[in-house]
Amino acid sequence: MIGSGIASSLVHEVGHQAAALLNLVESLRPELQSMQRRNPSEQMPWQLYERWISEIVADFYAIAKVGVASTTGLMAVVALPRAFVFRISPEDPHPFPWIRVKISCAIGDALYPDPQWKRLSRIWDSFYPLAGLDEPRRRLIEQFQRTMPEFAKLLIEHRLVSLRGVSIPQALRSADQTPNRLRALWREWETDSRRCGLVKPSLAFAVIGQARTDGVITPARENRLLGELLTHWALKDAIGRARTITSISKPLHKTV
Repeated sequence: MIGSGIASSLVHEVGHQAAALLNLVESLRPELQSMQRRNPSEQMPWQLYERWISEIVADFYAIAKVGVASTTGLMAVVALPRAFVFRISPEDPHPFPWIRVKISCAIGDALYPDPQWKRLSRIWDSFYPLAGLDEPRRRLIEQFQRTMPEFAKLLIEHRLVSLRGVSIPQALRSADQTPNRLRALWREWETDSRRCGLVKPSLAFAVIGQARTDGVITPARENRLLGELLTHWALKDAIGRARTITSISKPLHKTV
């Protein structure tokens, strides 16, 4: 089955590359360390945000580029047995699954305000309620929930020297990926899904993911559309490579 997890995973990995090129992780660390000093009573969540920042900024990039498809794809990937979802390992560079989805929803709500993020957060709560957790984990999770809005704001407002003071949302032109715009595009494309193949892959993923989250297309249709698009992009890439090879080899033949 092909679903939003494809878009979420692919764009997350691109996010790692973008963060490395922009020196984003190193740029954010001093701010996160400052938050630890300013909030001694809630130092632990800020320490863990810093520990996890490489993975979080890759998720942030994915949300900025493919919208809610990033979060729903992440939910599909990390929906594991309860023991794994709440396993907190300070040495792991990845946030533990429960909080990673919550951070994704918080970033999405700050970047693209819409009721869907709180709805997804409630769905995640229903899958993995906090009831039954030991007291230390419950207290830590409560601290995360208090600090997450401020953490999301820090990410969105962070200005990069490598981008001459431009924020990440401004650099990615994230205003073009708002839920309402994606919904409007789906209404335009609904009767002619071939139009999905005429735009950038990230936008196609975002539009289809939004339609699936809104329930206006079925999982089966999402699967079919994404399968067709992946085939289309693969063929287009192969033809482009073949043309490049042909154009390079022609002068060689003439020389010989």
